[in-house]
Amino acid sequence: MYNIESLNYSDVLNSKSYFDYSYGNITKGINLFSELVIRNPHDANLWVELGFAHLKNIEFTMAKKCFDTAFDIDPYNPNTNCALGLYYYESGYFRKARQFYVNTLKIDKNSEWGKLNLSLLEQTVGNNLVGLKLYENREKEQCLSQHEEFQHSQIQELISLNTSLKNKALLVIGEQGFGDQLMICLYLKKLMSLGFKVTYLVNEKLFTFLKNISDLKGIKIKKELSDKDLRESDFKVFSMSIPYLFYKSKLNFTGLNIKKSQLTKSFKNYPSEIKKLFTNRKIKVGLAWSGRPSQIRNSFRSIRLEFLDKIFKLTNYEFFILQKISNNKEKKIISKYKNLHNISKHLDNFADTAFFTSKMDLVISTCTSLVHLSGLLNKKTFLLLSKIHDPRWNYDKEKVLYDSVKIFKQRKLNNWFEPLNEIYKILYHNLNKIRK
Repeated sequence: MYNIESLNYSDVLNSKSYFDYSYGNITKGINLFSELVIRNPHDANLWVELGFAHLKNIEFTMAKKCFDTAFDIDPYNPNTNCALGLYYYESGYFRKARQFYVNTLKIDKNSEWGKLNLSLLEQTVGNNLVGLKLYENREKEQCLSQHEEFQHSQIQELISLNTSLKNKALLVIGEQGFGDQLMICLYLKKLMSLGFKVTYLVNEKLFTFLKNISDLKGIKIKKELSDKDLRESDFKVFSMSIPYLFYKSKLNFTGLNIKKSQLTKSFKNYPSEIKKLFTNRKIKVGLAWSGRPSQIRNSFRSIRLEFLDKIFKLTNYEFFILQKISNNKEKKIISKYKNLHNISKHLDNFADTAFFTSKMDLVISTCTSLVHLSGLLNKKTFLLLSKIHDPRWNYDKEKVLYDSVKIFKQRKLNNWFEPLNEIYKILYHNLNKIRK
């Protein structure tokens, strides 16, 4: 055990409790920073961290009290100002949020946190080009932590798309979550049509699925790179910069045509009891209610599994869990329903998830990688969105990500009743239309 009185701020960020908190145990974070502010009540950064933990726990009143306390201690602390901006952003008060983000950058013009949050706000309110340009200030190379020997500094970064680059070898470096890397596939065909020879470095869990998509034929899908790959690359681009390059060049992405025959898995890859689950004629619904626990907005985008109780009582449907189970409480809830099937232990990579998704009549998901996968497979999908959500789901002319995805959005902040009830009514009244 550590002596909490002896910890400084950098020690806290390297502690076991903070590690657990970073990977989704919000209670650990609240307890850790509650103890620390008692011991160090004049440390504004600790109050910011405690407020952020409460905000992630959707305790807005407590979060605001903590951020206000931090502001009283040090109104010129950039973290404090940015935290208050975050509070107002998550509360839906965008004008107030912008004021605090601008204050953050006045205090510290190099604040990456301030720029990234302002980027998200600008995209949310429709200032896409401004927001995407600000997003270029992110720490891009953090995605290369699993490629320690990756010597890419000599490769020139791509900053524009133009015809003079025809036949140039472009290395696309996949970054951030699985959903982000899947989404970028929408842009790859267009890059090829511009004349680039494209190599796409992706997470190994996506590799098997993506390398077999015939619509990406001609693109080298890689999970690791050789020295030869690096030497032959004329340009590099971090994948989440591609939407900015396309928007700036007024180019549209292109959908993919993925056939079931391109999925490398079949029922012979799984135990016989799995195949048996798919033999009845009931409508099959794939399901994901939460994403990666370490994702910074996971508590906002996720739904508590018990909220889906009314939907699970529709016995004409079979529900299949297409995400990893994070805790024992969820396992107990799952065991209550005979028509809710946990196949998560068979999801070793996205080739597995793609195979099972292809067998569904419908997918219901919050904002997770499953939505991007289902969209790429052109599978009918119901997307549950929080009121304040990832701005890429804002419908814009010719900018809809996936035609097969229908959005069900919160009308009230942090209230899932209405979108879930809307889905329930559709399932209840349109049994025969779901398969169409």
